[in-house]
Amino acid sequence: MSTRVLDKVLPLTVVESSKRRLPATDRVAVVASYGTSSTVSLSLSWMVARLEEAGYEVVVVRASDDHAPLDWSRGPANDAIVVRKPNIGYDFGSWATGLELFPEIRRKPYVLLTNDSLVGPFASLAPMVEDFETSFFDVWGGTWTSQYMQHLQSFLMGFKGGVLDDPTLRHFWQNLPEQPTKFDIIDKYELGLSRLLYGEGYVSGAWFDYELVVQYTQNPTIQGWKGLLEHGFPFVKRELVTNPGIVGDAFEVPAVIERMFGEDPRDWV
Repeated sequence: MSTRVLDKVLPLTVVESSKRRLPATDRVAVVASYGTSSTVSLSLSWMVARLEEAGYEVVVVRASDDHAPLDWSRGPANDAIVVRKPNIGYDFGSWATGLELFPEIRRKPYVLLTNDSLVGPFASLAPMVEDFETSFFDVWGGTWTSQYMQHLQSFLMGFKGGVLDDPTLRHFWQNLPEQPTKFDIIDKYELGLSRLLYGEGYVSGAWFDYELVVQYTQNPTIQGWKGLLEHGFPFVKRELVTNPGIVGDAFEVPAVIERMFGEDPRDWV
């Protein structure tokens, strides 16, 4: 039987920030982050700042082997709680850690789980937050894809009405088994969560359906990045900037971001 991620992570997890408790609030975002150094990217800095601007208390869960305090000097100031953990369990392990350290999050009316695999946000998150909070979905996502199977892409998810405190979802997050490969992580964590949501009858949907920007089985955040930007998605996936060979038109990303937002995404990584 696989070891639970939380059994390995929690004994080695610390709260780094001076702020250690969540204030009374209906809105919390848990941001999973990974870095090889203590330097915080512009993308993570602005993600936290924009979430706070939209009314969310933010918990950043940083997985890293570098134990120096995080350096936020490249971006705007923030009031986030910062948690440091070993790099075990990937983003799902980081979200599970945040939910376990601050169990009151599970009961909140509006909870966002996101990560720093995105470059941006290059604009306000108000449209995104409005779509999430006014949707009729129990579980919402930034994008919906048919790659592998139809499911919410896990880099941006929202949970409404305290559903994270339902026994089934609580069990999912508290009992994530450690996985040996990236494929197993996708299958057991990302696809596994969507299977669970479907099997338990939760209503789920996304801000942007894949059909808006790509064909069936294509990844909207990779093949459809330009269409998503044109529809108001204020991010691109980091892979498009760091590995533009991943898709034919990724070399256009810097010029498109410069034209639309006046920023060079390579500075945000």
